[in-house]
Amino acid sequence: MKKKKLMRRVWAAKLSLAAVLMLLLWTEAAEKKAHISPGYPREDISRFTNQAGEDQASLTEEDYDLLFRQTGLGPSGVKALWEAGLQTELPILQERFFSEVEVECSPNTIVSRAERLTGEEGKGQVIPVVEDGDILINFNCHFFGWRSGHAGIVTDAERRITLEARVPGTDTAFLRLDNWEEYPSFAVLRLKDVSSEERSRIADYAEENLTGVPYRLTAGLWDGQDKEEYSAAGNLFEADQAAAELSGTQCAHLVWYAYSLFGYDLDSDGGKIVTPRDIYESPLLEVVQIYGMEAP
Repeated sequence: MKKKKLMRRVWAAKLSLAAVLMLLLWTEAAEKKAHISPGYPREDISRFTNQAGEDQASLTEEDYDLLFRQTGLGPSGVKALWEAGLQTELPILQERFFSEVEVECSPNTIVSRAERLTGEEGKGQVIPVVEDGDILINFNCHFFGWRSGHAGIVTDAERRITLEARVPGTDTAFLRLDNWEEYPSFAVLRLKDVSSEERSRIADYAEENLTGVPYRLTAGLWDGQDKEEYSAAGNLFEADQAAAELSGTQCAHLVWYAYSLFGYDLDSDGGKIVTPRDIYESPLLEVVQIYGMEAP
């Protein structure tokens, strides 16, 4: 009998050790994907740096594709760069897009870890152009091997201010867009085929009404604010603003919620819990800029 008990304990210890080892290997494999470098060589883009703003209309689909593969700027990002007269930023964008990075991973909560760039500058890619309402996504937060990621919304593009729900125990707050340049990867996304005025409306609403909201990981699940009701309402902001008061939120839910009030459901899979990945894969969004990660 004692021998059987001993054997059971030995097997339990072995299984526990195997489980821990698998979690460690899973985590290690995930951390290797903190930053994905381009799998192709650099090409010459010098001909674009001296083009005047009025010449932007002459860019072809091939030009846009080349600039996306070489700098991470999508068509809307390229157009914004031209409109701002910042074509001279293209070599910097290309250089950082292809540069090797050093990444440090450290705990950001009891159960999750976050990745940041290290090195002399501590920065990866620059974010040269954004507009009010633009959405920020990365996958540099993870729980063991599952990359949960992070999300935020630009509320003041001119001052480079974002609104974010960071971690449990904090409230939604304004942060600097520059923080996103310290991540090993990120994407700047924008609502497609919608005016800048409409996107600014959404950003203004978030700025004025969605600060100081407690972080709640289960937002939309058990708090009496059914996510599906928002989507079904079509435009809850117009229909019943009073019912839209948030008692809790998390990073992706905050972004989804702000847009849902104006009739835009950014949750690509329609589940009760919205994640950064759900927003990243939304067909309603286009890529303004991408860095260190695969395009949606």
